[in-house]
Amino acid sequence: MWASSRRSKLFGSVGAGQMFSDYVRRLDKFCRTRVEGGTPPCTRIWLCDRGPGSRMLSSEQLCELLGKELSSGVKSLEVVIGPAEGLRPEDIERLRPALRWSFGPATLPHELAAVVAAEQLYRAWCILRNIPYHK
Repeated sequence: MWASSRRSKLFGSVGAGQMFSDYVRRLDKFCRTRVEGGTPPCTRIWLCDRGPGSRMLSSEQLCELLGKELSSGVKSLEVVIGPAEGLRPEDIERLRPALRWSFGPATLPHELAAVVAAEQLYRAWCILRNIPYHK
């Protein structure tokens, strides 16, 4: 699993960076997790985006999609959090995301979106593995 921005560039807020790091550490129990810049070679891309065509998902729906990706043989999942100024339509077309994932109609700072994505992915893994979230 990947996040699309380097931690040092992504987080102007120390608190958000610490929360993100905590969820990345938790995710490492389930899958190898790296936080990198750029676009690594991968099998699937999920784009965190509130634009047209994006889907709001409950934790259970996210878990179901993650389970489908895993059972279909996907070996690598890149979760892209766009830059503060957003992504241009041509950038989105180039990425060809398998999922455009929205956290709702509110505009979130990209560092907060990264924390929400990491937390929701951790929650989905807990559901998949039947592990209590608040363990």
